[in-house]
Amino acid sequence: MATVEELVKQYETDKDLQNEIAKILADGKVSAMEFISFCKKHDVAISLDELPKYLEQAKALGFNIK
Repeated sequence: MATVEELVKQYETDKDLQNEIAKILADGKVSAMEFISFCKKHDVAISLDELPKYLEQAKALGFNIK
């Protein structure tokens, strides 16, 4: 099971992960379904309740999220 920190580190060098995330964020939003699907695909245990916290962290990292 990956941690959020591991995925952030992987994102720095993994073009496929960068492209996947770019597609999710293309509209500037993250739907609950996109979030859940991403977590399942990457085996990350994050609850939907934590989504706002991680969206704020993503914004701080420079992701374009509304």
